[in-house]
Amino acid sequence: MARPAEFDRTDVLEKAMEVFWRTGYNATSITDLVNATKLKPGSLYGAFQSKRGLFLEVIDTYAERSINRAEVAFSNAASPLEGIERFFQLFCNDLSNDEIGRGCLMVNTMLELATEDDEIRERVSGYLNQVEDYFIKAITQAQSEGSLNSNQAPEDLATYLMTNIWGLRVLSSKRPDRKQYDAVITNILRSLHAPSH
Repeated sequence: MARPAEFDRTDVLEKAMEVFWRTGYNATSITDLVNATKLKPGSLYGAFQSKRGLFLEVIDTYAERSINRAEVAFSNAASPLEGIERFFQLFCNDLSNDEIGRGCLMVNTMLELATEDDEIRERVSGYLNQVEDYFIKAITQAQSEGSLNSNQAPEDLATYLMTNIWGLRVLSSKRPDRKQYDAVITNILRSLHAPSH
């Protein structure tokens, strides 16, 4: 009978997440993870099989947290457009409070590993698609209520919003102040009302 793990798995995932988030997957060594988690290499391999196995679990943990926050942003909003605004406010809060420029772990992972690892790309894409689905539902509802014009497909507008998430991640590397983030959010919401040509 296997011995039970003698550590807090959640705590280990949090510490490993900080390392991967700060340095990226490829630049993170087992030694880095050992130092961060205080586990011996054998314990890490026993629990997660490999650095990649640990990273996949970290991604799942981070993504679940992000999707839960999206759910809260949209479900607590008074209107679908307010839900979109709340989502971007939360996202920009994270970026503006990020003193070391880590950005979004899912976006970072796609930028680093999309061409290297099909499974990781598909897994992260699946999580990002769930976020996009929230946008599609909100836009569809806003159009049906008449608070947003219906001359563009919800899917196209949702893709546009997702593109802005990527753009904000790049912008964050310049460490803009909060006013710049707020201006971007204002323009994103305004552009949803712009007629298509």
